[in-house]
Amino acid sequence: MSTIRSTFALILMLLILPSAAMASDLPAYTPDANAPRSAVPEVYKWDLTALFATPEAWREEVAALQERVPALQAYQGKLADPSALKNCLDLYFALHDRASWITQYANLALDSELTDEALQARSQQGLAVMDELMAAAGFIRSEILALDERTLQVAYDDPAGPGEYRKYIDNLRRRASRILGDEAERVLQLAGDNLWAEIDLNEIPSPLEDAFGAVLSDITWPVIHDTEGNEVQLTLSNLGRFRASPDRAVRAETMAAFFATLRQFQHALAATLAGQFKLDVLFARARGYDTALEAYLDKDNIPVNVHDNLIAAVNANLEPLHRYVELRRQVMGLDTVHVYDLYVPLVAAAEMDVPYPRAMEILPEALAPLGPKYVERLRHGLDPRNGWIDVYPSDDKDSGAFSASVYGAHPYVKMNYQDSLDDLSTLAHEYGHALHSDLAMSRQPYQDHRYVPFLAEIASTCNEMLLSDYLVQTSESKEQKAGILAAELESIRTTIYRQTLFSEFERKVHGFVESGTPITATLLDETYAGLVRTYYGPGFTVDANDGMEWAYIPHFYYKYYVYAYATGLSSGMAIAERVKELGQPAVDGYLAMLEGGCSEPPLDLLKLAGVDLTRPTAIEAALKRFDRTVTELAGVLGVDVP
Repeated sequence: MSTIRSTFALILMLLILPSAAMASDLPAYTPDANAPRSAVPEVYKWDLTALFATPEAWREEVAALQERVPALQAYQGKLADPSALKNCLDLYFALHDRASWITQYANLALDSELTDEALQARSQQGLAVMDELMAAAGFIRSEILALDERTLQVAYDDPAGPGEYRKYIDNLRRRASRILGDEAERVLQLAGDNLWAEIDLNEIPSPLEDAFGAVLSDITWPVIHDTEGNEVQLTLSNLGRFRASPDRAVRAETMAAFFATLRQFQHALAATLAGQFKLDVLFARARGYDTALEAYLDKDNIPVNVHDNLIAAVNANLEPLHRYVELRRQVMGLDTVHVYDLYVPLVAAAEMDVPYPRAMEILPEALAPLGPKYVERLRHGLDPRNGWIDVYPSDDKDSGAFSASVYGAHPYVKMNYQDSLDDLSTLAHEYGHALHSDLAMSRQPYQDHRYVPFLAEIASTCNEMLLSDYLVQTSESKEQKAGILAAELESIRTTIYRQTLFSEFERKVHGFVESGTPITATLLDETYAGLVRTYYGPGFTVDANDGMEWAYIPHFYYKYYVYAYATGLSSGMAIAERVKELGQPAVDGYLAMLEGGCSEPPLDLLKLAGVDLTRPTAIEAALKRFDRTVTELAGVLGVDVP
């Protein structure tokens, strides 16, 4: 969730961290993104031998797995028998577990050395093994769905039956009424329907998303001028930098030129987005859903009223955002605020270094409210000698950061740590994911350990909020405090308000498709610009081409995903507040949620942590905190915001 990480980086940029003893027994290293991987000390690289001791051992496992996969066919047509059903699922999940080790080992190795052709081939072979397994296991779902309730209950009651898989089976059958006949299912599959895929819906781009990307890649972006008046080629990569320039003329020119260029491709981009939304509606209707929203939320067992509550709660609390716009206007000395005025930091930031050994000490201090159990695992995972983390960049390592879990081993965290405060924030975020996976793996069987995307960003944002609170508490000057508060406001604006605006736009346009309204660039412009006016209020000026912003946002191809950013941050904030206010009882509930994996419906797991997203309470609380922070920052900066 890069939006949250980038904005929380601003929180960190002002803080002058107190000195403390470093982990002096770790070798000193100065990060260098252009250095070969061989230059990075081995201790700072993740330990893939926890998966396979050698590449040869990996190849042996691949061969062994391929020999075992055909054994699944012995159960085809026999899953009405309780013991056959259990034995089949035993074998399937055992094979899936080993296939996960195979693919993760190959993918993690490649991620750190992208151009190594041997590693590329190994990664492709690993993916092929997983594909082979999934093809061989295709009959399992259809046979389980074909079982009648009486047969299934008999199977559950049988001591030799599949009782341990009941949650998995029941969740699989939850949408049984949406399954069509074999021929219809085949047609939908060929058309790209992945409502029944075991993977995240957005891991495989649709052809229309690919077309959208192709249009953007073919655009020649305009030349703009930097603060020195020099001509600069605008690109999607440097858009963010010039959009946030302290020079208002630069950022105004940047956005005007960017949107005007998009305008030249408005009809092609409207066609790709309309095509994606029409496909969403087609797949939903084919399976008997009233709306695309219902279909795509139902995959993760999320009721539509969660989405309803989010949009309603945010729309009922737009006044704090209007106050924030007014705060920006006053602090920046503007007559009115435009879109290009939203991204420049309100408070200038100062760079400083946070070496990784120091980060190992800061994060446990910041996350201490989560209790000794959590902090102990955090310390263990942060210590590079334990093999979880690949710390530093190198010339052939992929960019960015992520966490990947391997059941029966431990999480793996990829960083490109360069001693910045932004990296410290990213580290907190990724270890939220890593500890979520670690705790779920420690308590759940394989089939119930992997949490759904809806829950994915809660642990990461909870960590970031606790880190933010820690930095507020340790700030030593008014300037530091102002920087922290300003960055927190921007985080909430971009993650709750902005992502909800995106989600409301997505819902409105799907609604147009569902009602038969033709989708044109003009309709998309008017709809988007209208939402911007409503959200940002009377003190915000919407310029002529601002409505074109819809045209370059890839999230609109992600099938009702962006709302989870807003609910995730709201939930993470609520949990952080509960932990601080209630102490151990709140910690216990939160850890129970993390340990739950996918053993219960996601909303039920979240309720263990004290958050009920069928009600607007958590979202309202987050926006009340936003409002209080506007008032607090205004006081620190000496301005009056009604």
